[in-house]
Amino acid sequence: MSESASRDKILIRTSWISTFGNAILSISKIVVGLMSGSLAVVSDGIDSVTDVIISIVMIFTAQIMKRPPSQKYAYGYEKAESIATKILAMIIFYAGIQMLVSSLQSISSSETKVMPGIIAIYVTIFSIIGKVVLSYYQYRQGKKVNSSMLTANAVNMRNDVIISLGVLVGLLFTFVLDMPILDSITGLVISIFILKSA
Repeated sequence: MSESASRDKILIRTSWISTFGNAILSISKIVVGLMSGSLAVVSDGIDSVTDVIISIVMIFTAQIMKRPPSQKYAYGYEKAESIATKILAMIIFYAGIQMLVSSLQSISSSETKVMPGIIAIYVTIFSIIGKVVLSYYQYRQGKKVNSSMLTANAVNMRNDVIISLGVLVGLLFTFVLDMPILDSITGLVISIFILKSA
């Protein structure tokens, strides 16, 4: 197997592992977030959905990069990686805007805020552990094959760990201080952080 074929195989395999891992985490957070009434956990889950989309874009890009040079693209399809990296940044930015709007609507709403369920804390801890493992794996594989796309996604996942830690701290303060609005404020802070990372 050539070096290029080996690199493509690692890109695709790493992207599939990332896709499945993030799908499990995102579904868990969105379902538990809705069940427990935690906007911060739902926001974190939506952020993980963007990671699933990112991983699918990476798989698609890796398939394009495997193509041999053609008459139209005499230098091959390596540029697809830098284009995909820009697409990933736009996806992250869009998710941040959506969460910012949802959080502001929740904070400004006159409806009585309800305390989220304790299960929100458990799913957040589960998410932190899962993201640390996925981020470390993606970063190592990205460095191994010198892929800016994989390392960019690893940085995004590292940011997700920080986001989930923020959610956890926000939830703990929400319970300790008995102030449900802190959950919405945590969602707002997370959305700003996502926009910055984009």
